[in-house]
This record gives sequence, C-alpha cells and structure tokens, in this order.
Amino acid sequence: MWTADALAQVMAGLRAGGAALRELSSKALLTAWGETVEAFLDPASPERRALDPDLARACRLSPEGLAAGLDAVLGGVREEPAAALFVTAEGRTAPEEPVVVVLASNLPALALQPLLPALALRRPVLLKSPSAEPHFAPAFVAALVRREPRLAGALAAVGWPGGDASLEAPVLAAAGTVLAYGDAPAIADLERRAPGKVIGYGPKTSLAVVGEEVDPAEIAEGLARDIALFDQRGCLSIAAIYTAGDAEALAGRLEDALAERARRWPPGPADPAALAAVQQLRLEAEMRGLRPSRLPIAAGTVLVDPDPAFRPTPGLRTVRIHAWEGGSPSPLPTLLAPWRGRLQGAALAGAAAWRLVPDLEELGISRCAAPGALQAPDARWHNGGIDPLEALSRPGAPTGRLPEPPSRSG
Repeated sequence: MWTADALAQVMAGLRAGGAALRELSSKALLTAWGETVEAFLDPASPERRALDPDLARACRLSPEGLAAGLDAVLGGVREEPAAALFVTAEGRTAPEEPVVVVLASNLPALALQPLLPALALRRPVLLKSPSAEPHFAPAFVAALVRREPRLAGALAAVGWPGGDASLEAPVLAAAGTVLAYGDAPAIADLERRAPGKVIGYGPKTSLAVVGEEVDPAEIAEGLARDIALFDQRGCLSIAAIYTAGDAEALAGRLEDALAERARRWPPGPADPAALAAVQQLRLEAEMRGLRPSRLPIAAGTVLVDPDPAFRPTPGLRTVRIHAWEGGSPSPLPTLLAPWRGRLQGAALAGAAAWRLVPDLEELGISRCAAPGALQAPDARWHNGGIDPLEALSRPGAPTGRLPEPPSRSG
C-alpha cells in the first residue's frame, strides 16, 4: 500500500536519477530497448512465460489474442523504429522533471507508447499501472533495467488506486508532464489537480471507408484483423464501415473473415454488459428487418444498417456497415462532423476513400492506413494528433480536454 510520503520519495528519486539517464548514449539505450522488446515479442522467453498468464487474465484476452496484441504493439517500437524516433529527438532540450504516465487497462503494453519518447528525450518516467492490469509495466521496466542498470534510478512502475487526491498530490506536484490515458472524467479530474501539465488520451474510436471499385474479397481479411485485434477495445479498432460498393457482399465476406479470425484469435471472456448490449443490438436489427448476423455472438456481429449515422459499437467484434456515396464532394465528412475530436483512425480502401484524408484529418483522425494495417502504428505515430517529442520537450503541457460525445448512443 503506497502512502503520499512514499510516492514523494519515488518522485524525488526519479528527479535525481535523471542525471544518469542524461549521460546515457543513444546506442546504449537503443541496444537495451531493442533487446528487451525482442524478449517480450518472443512467447518462449522467460519474460513472456512469466507474464502471459496473468496479463491475459487481466486484459480479458485469450492467449492467442494476447500474443497478437503484443505483436502489434511491440512490433511498432522495435529497435529500428525506435532509432528513427531517437534521431528526430536529437538536439531537442526537455525539462528535467519526471514524466508521470497514468495508464489504462484496455490494451496490453500500452506503457511503451509514452515510455519510448520520454527516454529519447532523457526524461525520467513514472508509470502508474491501472488496478485492473498491474503486470506489464513493472515486468518491462524490470527487464529493461536488467539490460541497462544505469536506468534503475530513472524509471519506476508502480500502482495505487487512482483518483485519491491526497495520495497523488506529491506525484502531481513533482511531475513536469502528466500523460493520462482513460475516460474523460478521470482526465478532467487530473487536469483540475495538475493544471497545465496534463496531456489527455481519452477514449476514441475508428472506422473504415471502402470505395466502389474495391473487391470485398481483397479487404475482408484486413478489416477483420482491425476489428478483432484487442477484442475491439482499442482506439484504432474499427466500429463502422462505409462502403460505396455492395454492402451485402462486403458483409458476407467480412463474416467469413471474422469467423476465421475467431478460430485463430479466440475471443476472451465476454463482459456481461457488452454481451447484453450486442444481443440487444441483434434483436433490434431483426425487428427492423435488417440482414441477420450469421456469426456466433462470440465471433462477432456484422450488421448492414441503412441509417448512415456513425455510432460506436458495444464491442465484442461488432461492426455496422453503411452505404456511402463515393462521389465528390463526399457527404461523409459532414456525416462524421458530430464526432469531431472523438475519432482516431480510418482504414481506407480505394482512390475515393484516400481522397478523403484531408477531410478526415480535419475531424481529428490521426492515422489513415490500408485495411489490416490500421492497428500497427510505429513509434513515430502522433497519437491523437499530438507529437510526443514536441509535447515532452516543453515545460508544462497543453490541456487535452475532450469534447463531449454526441447525445445519441450506440
């Protein structure tokens, strides 16, 4: 059980340990980082064998689903993309105060996204694990320090019940920057208690756009991957597909691909509330006379919805397919406007879909990729449109307050 005094000592230790971190060469850091990432990519490594059972339970993923998720996240921070980020960071000056990262539990290995740019700028880091998933961050930090002991004083991975103002007061006071992952109320609370320091990465969702000329058989597998990865709990998980082609044909191909994906990546334990919501969604579709989903509910749900309004899904690999007029000008940016600032990524297929990139970026979408590649960004991705090196290079931080979502629910 942590106390405020103990956490204050941790923060003081990190500030002192930053001196050794700033003396480390990029080569030494990248070597240790690359070796550690490769160990966590290897399911047979001692690190993974010790971590996987607890991490799979905490993240509510099957062993196969966890392995796929770790491959996606860790693949983007291997030594080569990490080195490219370090090159970009060269010559930048950054505050010496520690970076505090408040993590969420929806994705495994989320800690590596903020940890790498902080190390590239030689800033000490405290990773605050969520109560629901206390395993990955401490395991990775311990493995990294074993490979580069000079990092010991500059990194800490701890956990405590979030939201305790008195407990967190010394942490927030000593932090130079707070990177906060979680829901909007939690981020707003941190902003109130650490004004000017918080960068918020709140809940977002993603979609796909498919041009008329695209053969559904060519993209169904990629779309299924971007839906099923992390059991659809990531900000880059596809929740809706807009197609200018044959929606029914796409739905059939996608169901086949999701069925195959469920065999390769069995879904994890279903949250009862999400399961009830998907069952309700299927019942409503049946009452509206829509095409019924052929899949077992655990494998996913594909609905062809004539209502073009974007709505989030309850999860469990559930997706709506909507008709989209692919001509120019496209009505899609206007249709998505109520979700400005709440959209993260778009899987795009076809020339007309790719022409929408400027409009989608204007809505706040920070990643566009081909189907199947959406959930595989590398270390240089600007999550939420925020350049991590720029944000961590200046004193304080712009507040990342999130717009309120539309009142219409999914």
